[in-house]
Amino acid sequence: MENETQSPAQAPVQPTNQSTETPPQSQELSPPAEAAVPQQEPIVLSKLFPDVKQDLDTLFPDPQMKELLKEVHRTRQGNQRFLKRLNLSNLHADEDESPPES
Repeated sequence: MENETQSPAQAPVQPTNQSTETPPQSQELSPPAEAAVPQQEPIVLSKLFPDVKQDLDTLFPDPQMKELLKEVHRTRQGNQRFLKRLNLSNLHADEDESPPES
């Protein structure tokens, strides 16, 4: 009888280990689900690049490519803002360095 008592005690230990392994798997599935959340709104490339004559949405149907092009657009805008600030600060620095004409 003691052997029978020990067997059931050991049996729950194994399922407990398996249940411990299950949460990491569910955590691994969570990031792709979270990554899908921002992609609920479809990316319309013709709105991002209005000057392009071709239909970019049909040219690049892959969602990952659309996401990449959207990121390129954001980066380009950020670079343009940076260059404008840089040019403005250079203009102000040049005005400060020039001697007053009298």
